Amino acid sequence: MADVETAAGELAENITELVNNASNASISLWDLNRTEVVDLLHKATQEFPEGMLLAYTMLLLMAIIPIYVGSHLSVVQQEKQKNKDEDTEEVEVMTSNDAMMFPLVASCALFGLYVLFKVFGKEYVNLLMGGYFFILGVMSLTKALRSFVLRVTPASFTKLPFTFSLTQEVDVNAKKTEETKEEKTDTEKEASKDTENDGTYFLFKFDYVDLVCLALASAVGGVYLYSKNWVANNLFGISFCVNGIEMFSLGSFQTGCILLSGLFIYDVFWVFGTDVMVTVAKSFDAPIKVLFPKDFMINGIFAKEFAMLGLGDIVLPGVVIALLLRFDKKEKHRGSPYFHATYIAYILGLMTTIIVMQAFKAAQPALLYLVPACLTTPILLSLARGEFGKLMAYSEEDEEDSKEKKTK
Repeated sequence: MADVETAAGELAENITELVNNASNASISLWDLNRTEVVDLLHKATQEFPEGMLLAYTMLLLMAIIPIYVGSHLSVVQQEKQKNKDEDTEEVEVMTSNDAMMFPLVASCALFGLYVLFKVFGKEYVNLLMGGYFFILGVMSLTKALRSFVLRVTPASFTKLPFTFSLTQEVDVNAKKTEETKEEKTDTEKEASKDTENDGTYFLFKFDYVDLVCLALASAVGGVYLYSKNWVANNLFGISFCVNGIEMFSLGSFQTGCILLSGLFIYDVFWVFGTDVMVTVAKSFDAPIKVLFPKDFMINGIFAKEFAMLGLGDIVLPGVVIALLLRFDKKEKHRGSPYFHATYIAYILGLMTTIIVMQAFKAAQPALLYLVPACLTTPILLSLARGEFGKLMAYSEEDEEDSKEKKTK
């Protein structure tokens, strides 16, 4: 999360002093007249550092836009899967067991990075991880750019795709006896089809649009590797968010509750209980966060002081919000009430995080405010609408997967 600013802290002190003075004079905040309120807001504007409001506004936009876009793309992706579109990528579905283990796995990974930074120094760790995130970032940005590039490229760019494959020739007719040639059961025929496909180990199709996207993403990756530019970092980070929300499903709202509840404890512990989270966030020079300069108004794109927001604070609540949008679509709710209510609750939760962070002059675990906002809002709304049972029973797992679970 973003670093604490002294001036914003002074603003909080000024407001506290005003409240105390009002209390000592035997009046309450409700007694403040309109002129005093306007003066207070004017003073707050003057005390706020130049560019700070812009920085936090941009962070807010870089959080809510990927959630909105990724959520709607996830609906399209789900429809493609239902229609069994050949070009559709398989969506990763999290089970309740995965959700329970996720905070533990994340804790091990976080502490492992902390140890690496302490033992080897951040220069060597970032050098190693830089190449890894360069590859991931280029792949992610290539996918994210495709829908935009499709709008400006000729239709011929997608007509004749290329194919890249790794295969081994298999002689399916070798060593067949006369008996197997004459008599075959349906099961054996199906098995022979599988044998014919066993020779393909890798198959990848792409077209000219993908090549254009790859060139653009590689250019961004080159800029990132060379200069660690914050704009390139944000392009990678935003693409991670959009693709993650689009291609990742929680399976059910219950799984989402388990996941966010565990991460609530995870975030609070590692931020308030130790210096691990803050140390890794400040030392890890990788596109795992979105940035915006606090001194942008002065130094422009060459600014060096940044406010930041971790991608986990975007993607993890985002997959829950996306699931609620798909729930709205399935139930044919007019206006997607669950999605919009939780989306607004997320915005208010993130704004609360920023305000509290400045008031207490300390880093805040964003999930401390985002998790209650993103879980209580749909639950309360479902109770008010009489749909609590439907919400808790909603599942996106395949029927075959559910049958397998019942048999185990």
